[in-house]
Amino acid sequence: MGTTGQSITLANSIIGVGILAMPFCFQQCGILLATLILISMGLVSRLCCYFLLKSAIITRRRNYEFLAFHIFGPAGKMAVEMGIIGFLMGTCIAYFVVVGDLGPQIIAKMFNINQSDILRTSIMVIVSLVCVLPLGLLRNVDSLSNVSAATIAFYFCLVIKVIVEATGQLFTADFTSRIELWKPSGVLQCVPIFSMALFCQTQLFEIFESLPSLSLEKMCVVTKNAINICSGVYFTLGVFGYIAFGSQEISGM
Repeated sequence: MGTTGQSITLANSIIGVGILAMPFCFQQCGILLATLILISMGLVSRLCCYFLLKSAIITRRRNYEFLAFHIFGPAGKMAVEMGIIGFLMGTCIAYFVVVGDLGPQIIAKMFNINQSDILRTSIMVIVSLVCVLPLGLLRNVDSLSNVSAATIAFYFCLVIKVIVEATGQLFTADFTSRIELWKPSGVLQCVPIFSMALFCQTQLFEIFESLPSLSLEKMCVVTKNAINICSGVYFTLGVFGYIAFGSQEISGM
């Protein structure tokens, strides 16, 4: 399978709740400017990954904690550990907010029941015990490749759905007047969203350790493929989401 499994796993770890904000970002910056920012953030992310991997290979410290200890000592190691803990907690909160907001609506509609706080809490607990906990206890990320492939396929289905929604807007008379190509006023607001949407450094060393041979060149290919997949999904969803919902008020979705 080469590096395909690792690329898909890394791509799955990159795509997160930021995907929901892509139409908003393209609306705020304009299609051309948002595309340039997305490409730039992808290149910056790849460059950061390259420097991290290069330094890890040179120092023979293949995780953040020991790499920080090697360079900055105990204080640096502690700072990096606290930063990773904060990042992971923030990621969990973001995902549970999405699950807590969307889950009850989906379940209530499927089973024709009323939404309630008990339903919301129950869904979050079930997702935690059935999905999050077993996946979090896995020691080998290679076993996640099939799950990651299914998740990426779901994202592509979402992209197709948004494209279908946008198709009707493409043939309206005022289509071009509602779409902006260049809007610098939204850059400061959207650059952090784009940068975090392509952020993969936290998972980098875990994927690196799963390679059959620890090769910088192979890992760079994995990183490039993963970021390209995510950038393609973000671009398509951002452009067609903006076209589909551009006449409405998009507020971070």
